Amino acid sequence: MPTSIRSDKIVILSNRGPNDFVWRGGSWVVERASGGLVSMLTPLAQRPDTTWFCCVSEPPDAASQREDLFTTAADQGAEFDVVPVPLPPEIYQAYYGRIANEVLWMLQHHMLGPGGYESIDHVRYRAWSAGYFEANRRLAAQVKDTCVNPRAFLVQDYHLYPLPALLRRHFPKVPSLHFTHIPFPEPTVLRLLPRLWREAILHGMLGADQVGFQTEEDRQLSRKRRRE
Repeated sequence: MPTSIRSDKIVILSNRGPNDFVWRGGSWVVERASGGLVSMLTPLAQRPDTTWFCCVSEPPDAASQREDLFTTAADQGAEFDVVPVPLPPEIYQAYYGRIANEVLWMLQHHMLGPGGYESIDHVRYRAWSAGYFEANRRLAAQVKDTCVNPRAFLVQDYHLYPLPALLRRHFPKVPSLHFTHIPFPEPTVLRLLPRLWREAILHGMLGADQVGFQTEEDRQLSRKRRRE
């Protein structure tokens, strides 16, 4: 079997990988990513039966400077089996910047002032379809192309809400979990998003066999939203 095929693996899927790039001394330096997500997943990711898929952005001039920023499996450390999924800079900025960070993160932390959902115009609608949803679609396609008989999917956080349903299309019998690492919004807050977006979020999450939240309150809010 080719080495690019991951068979019978637990598959972690997240925006970030175990290592980050930091600009230091005029160049990009690889170092261990900070934050709770990486700390939580590292013990599992170090196991030989686990593969970690993560999103990475190519710089605008990736053809000439690919080695300066583009993440490879070698950059992530020998103790991990990492599959970086490259996204063109315009897709990554739309997915990560304009939607995940500027809209979803703000909304879910109740930062409801100027910006974010108040600025949902044709530019953000395009960022949703051609950025956020497209990034999730490409991640699902990469898993489909490189995994055979995966054991389970562990999908992480608000960046990848649509992903469980997309994976379900390709792997209908593989168990999956989606865990949200930030507060989950109550129905009145979630309704501030366009209907198409919130339905895609909920449909995507419900593609998972299990859905995890930070707190019991978040779990109750999610159940209330599904009933509505």
